[in-house]
Amino acid sequence: MTTTIAESVLTHVQLWIYDLEQEKFLPRGGFPEAPYGELQHDLLQTAIDERRSAVRDLGTEAIEIALPITISESVIAAVLLTIRTDEGCKIAIERWTRTERDELGLAEACYRSLEHFARISPYVKFPRGSGLPGETWDDRSCRIIARIDQAKAFMRAAGARKEGLRYGLGIPTMKSEHELESVLLLLSTVDFPLLLSYETWKPSDDQSQLTLGQSCYALGIDAPKADQIAYGEGIVGECFASRLPVYRSEPDNDMALAKLFDQDARFALALPIFNGDQLVQVLQLIG
Repeated sequence: MTTTIAESVLTHVQLWIYDLEQEKFLPRGGFPEAPYGELQHDLLQTAIDERRSAVRDLGTEAIEIALPITISESVIAAVLLTIRTDEGCKIAIERWTRTERDELGLAEACYRSLEHFARISPYVKFPRGSGLPGETWDDRSCRIIARIDQAKAFMRAAGARKEGLRYGLGIPTMKSEHELESVLLLLSTVDFPLLLSYETWKPSDDQSQLTLGQSCYALGIDAPKADQIAYGEGIVGECFASRLPVYRSEPDNDMALAKLFDQDARFALALPIFNGDQLVQVLQLIG
């Protein structure tokens, strides 16, 4: 029996990278087409100026997410994601920040068809190391939970089961090497997956290769079998070597990507995750 793969609800992607010579952000790829001209999007500008993730509700039909890529105290790149929220779509986009009691509290969020989850979440607090936001804070790197409805590490698992949420991704934005600014949480369902694939890759001590850390694939996706990537190899290795985000609309010679593009992937994006100026992880997103 063939499993039908639900289409990703991520409909638009923009990647902007700061050019040192021109001293401004320039477009470096996007779906369904690359942006052009000067960076004028206000949500992206907020993410860059305030060095934090930003979320905006565009009414009933769409949600926007702006994510800065920071190294030390500089923003070297920024990504804009647009999510289509058709009728029946269940999705949660949350930004968690530190409270006066040094816990994580909900700072802003966009929900679709998640009344119970939206009602309880403002009252939840996450100490460091607890729940998906707290674990992301403690690790200072991205965290993936493939089944948040079953995971002991997801403190709202009962609410997730009630609403049908399944996939979870936590992305940190750091103020400095050790100080967290916020955690962006992306939660979605089997029928309306945000992406077809999430993967985290960690560099070896000698920096010669990267090893697959965590992964999550939409229902029906036949995952690539590779769990190690050499320095400079493929989109993940290129991201690690260049220390910059890498966008692809074609698999090129990347065999792992080719397998995912054969399953109707439309784009691939590799993002470097820094603590201070140390690149600690590469996050690969396939949509």
